[in-house]
Amino acid sequence: MKRINPLRSGVGAARRAIAGADRSASGVLPKLLPLAVLIAGCVQPMPGGSPQGAAARPAAPAGAFIAVPPPPVRSFPSPPEVIQGWIDRMDSERIRAHGWDLWASITSPSPHAGLPVWETWYSGHELFELGPAARAARAAGAARTIPGSHLRDFEPARQVGQPHSRAARPGTAAPIPTAPAERPTAFNRYSPSVAHTIWDKGLNNSQVLDRINDEFDRRRTPVAQRVVQTSVGAVDAASVVLKPVFQFVSGSAPSAIPVWTGISPAASTNLANPSADTWRRCVVLDPVRTHPPGATMVMPCNAEPARPWPVVSLDDFYAIRLTAETAAAYSQFAATSGDDIGQANKTDLASVMAMVKPGNLALLVAMHVTGKEISNWTWQTFWWALDPQDPLTGRDRPADIGKPWSRYNMGTAYYMVTPPSSPTGDPLVSFNPYLETNLSNTVPGPGNTQIAWTGVNTNCMSCHRMAAWKRAAKPVPGHWGDSPAYQPDGLIDPADATLFGGYVKLDFLWSLTRAQPPVAK
Repeated sequence: MKRINPLRSGVGAARRAIAGADRSASGVLPKLLPLAVLIAGCVQPMPGGSPQGAAARPAAPAGAFIAVPPPPVRSFPSPPEVIQGWIDRMDSERIRAHGWDLWASITSPSPHAGLPVWETWYSGHELFELGPAARAARAAGAARTIPGSHLRDFEPARQVGQPHSRAARPGTAAPIPTAPAERPTAFNRYSPSVAHTIWDKGLNNSQVLDRINDEFDRRRTPVAQRVVQTSVGAVDAASVVLKPVFQFVSGSAPSAIPVWTGISPAASTNLANPSADTWRRCVVLDPVRTHPPGATMVMPCNAEPARPWPVVSLDDFYAIRLTAETAAAYSQFAATSGDDIGQANKTDLASVMAMVKPGNLALLVAMHVTGKEISNWTWQTFWWALDPQDPLTGRDRPADIGKPWSRYNMGTAYYMVTPPSSPTGDPLVSFNPYLETNLSNTVPGPGNTQIAWTGVNTNCMSCHRMAAWKRAAKPVPGHWGDSPAYQPDGLIDPADATLFGGYVKLDFLWSLTRAQPPVAK
């Protein structure tokens, strides 16, 4: 295989897709293949498993707060050869049905006071900052006793491991840029299987990654084989990694919340980078119900003048009310992050802390979900939808997925190009409107030219295939490894020495670039 040059097909194809999206303004992800409507049937347990919410799931030991594995739901999990068959046939109906089944699995209630399964999983803070202390505390049933270790340690919304601004990090040729015009925040979650493997192999330790890469250099390991695995085997259906995105709003007064309705002049004031602060459609959330759901309320929203917006129910969102402990934990993280977004879309600490305070609400507005049922992982992405029955991104959702999870629509990226793996294929574009729409940069063109791209040109699988590590040319605290020049879409060949020569690939997980040296005791 060879790497598709985004100059040839990625940017151009994405622009054609954007033009199609402009005509519909329906929130459709450009370049997704036509989808057949899935007729929801009875929940069928997998062999040895149980359907969503079944009582057969083992109860947690008394006093313990264990991380619950994702339970089987219909087509999740599926053997890798079955999923590969869907990919080879570009079977969008089965791929999307599988994505919904994974969604049903991770959002099913856990034994912990009904928290969804995914909320019991390890956070990036536990995995990369607390380390063995967090694992030991979980095993002892004392995770809540470590200051700041509770699961809701919100983090800035960004491609984890990439820079916090448009300036490149030391030693990084073309990083993913970000813009400070977002209010949502994000954090990673790791199912117990992948978290334990990362711990067991020491992949959260920058010194271990350096030693692995040094050994590859010493042995002259072929580029294709310069990779670490975050699972015991080549695949592991129990390994699932998430990137939820939250937006902070008042817990005591109405808030106008912008919503994604696609790429068009009627939907966004910026067609190249239609990030949340540019959206022109909004809803009002009134947590005290002065204005009941179904009514309208006149409020300004983004740059739009005050006008009537529909009022939606808090029950339509997965929401977390911030406590003093949660806000304090966030304060400690925010003080050193340098990229948090606060009141009026400002990034200074005072603006952030004006929003992150006890009593306010964190609304789940989006989530990337990736699972290692295949070696390239499966990629599905979800976002809160004004129209949860959108014909291409929501109507095929199984009927047994109830609120609030039924308010989230889905896009998928189980392959990079169409036809899959074709060196001459067109890039499949699939992005999350809350996570990629603010991105922009360039890729090399003919000679010394550069071709511009934005986040609406990207593909989840192509992006994460680029996750790789080598010792930082200029290491500083928080940045111990460099990454290769970024490619937004197209067929990324893991054997491409022009991309990965001298690096160790990180099994599609950008978050492993957060690895750091052990804290001296």
